[in-house]
Amino acid sequence: MKEIKIPIDRNVFFALNKDTKCIANEARAILAMQYFKEHRLGLGHAAKMAGMTKWDFTEYLVEHEIDIYQYSDEEWADEMVLVDKMVEEYRAGKLNNHNDEEVLA
Repeated sequence: MKEIKIPIDRNVFFALNKDTKCIANEARAILAMQYFKEHRLGLGHAAKMAGMTKWDFTEYLVEHEIDIYQYSDEEWADEMVLVDKMVEEYRAGKLNNHNDEEVLA
C-alpha cells in the first residue's frame, strides 16, 4: 500500500479538535467520495480507498446525498427501454408466472 503525506498546520488540528488519525480517515473518505462522483473510481475501489466495506461506503455516500447509481445518459436510456419492455410484457401477461393471490398473501 502506498502512502501520501499532506502537511497540515497544527492550528488546524486544534481548530477541528481532532487527532491525526481521525483527519486522515476523513480525508481518505472524502477523496474516495470525490473520485467516485467523478467516475474515476468504482464503488469497490472507492470503498477500499476510504478504508470501508462496500456497504459502509454506500451508506457514507447516501449520508452525503451522493447517488450510488451513476448511469450515463446512454445507460439510463437503455435501462428505461428495458423497464418499458418489462411493463409491456407484464401487461400482456407474459411475466405473470405466479398466482396473484400468492403475491398478496
